[in-house]
Amino acid sequence: MRLLHCALAIMLLLAVPSLAEAAAPIGQVMAVKGSLFREAAGKREALAAGAPIFALDTIVAEGGGKGKILLNDGSIVSVGENGRVTIAEYQGAGNRLTTRLNAQAGSIRLFVHQLLPGAHFEVETETAVAAVRGTDWLVEVTPEQTSIALLQGVVAVDGKGAASSSGVVLQVPGDGTDIKRGAAPTAAKTWGAQRLATTLARASFD
Repeated sequence: MRLLHCALAIMLLLAVPSLAEAAAPIGQVMAVKGSLFREAAGKREALAAGAPIFALDTIVAEGGGKGKILLNDGSIVSVGENGRVTIAEYQGAGNRLTTRLNAQAGSIRLFVHQLLPGAHFEVETETAVAAVRGTDWLVEVTPEQTSIALLQGVVAVDGKGAASSSGVVLQVPGDGTDIKRGAAPTAAKTWGAQRLATTLARASFD
């Protein structure tokens, strides 16, 4: 009888699809230039336009590669040169409509579509947390710091750790802030035209 129960349990496990297989896509790849990859569940695969994107995917652009990701809510994540970003959460009833990206390296541009009432869209790095509302903005992550610049809308930026209680709000297009490890965000100030253009070129797909 015990052997029969074990056999039935194995059959049930085989019949149940994996979480990755059962999960519904939360977006798709709009376009790719160069080398773009997905890392998930210990596997790595190249991405092409039209490929589905799932929660917990890590999107990696290598070398001069870039990719543009369209999320189901209309938000667009452009993963720029040497970019590496994980879709840690995607909005749903179980997480208070929170979308959270973990940006680990490189340049990223985000266009956040108009959020539903009560929804949240956040980007977290090793040194900062940024929350947005209907915004077009840039994030650049290096081992030393996170840099954030506003193109349109509003973004609130906080430090992490001991600096988590200190923050700055970017409201003027072209303004930016730098957040070093363990430090509060610098005061909002206008980025020079060259810095903004260089970061925009690295992060943007077009």
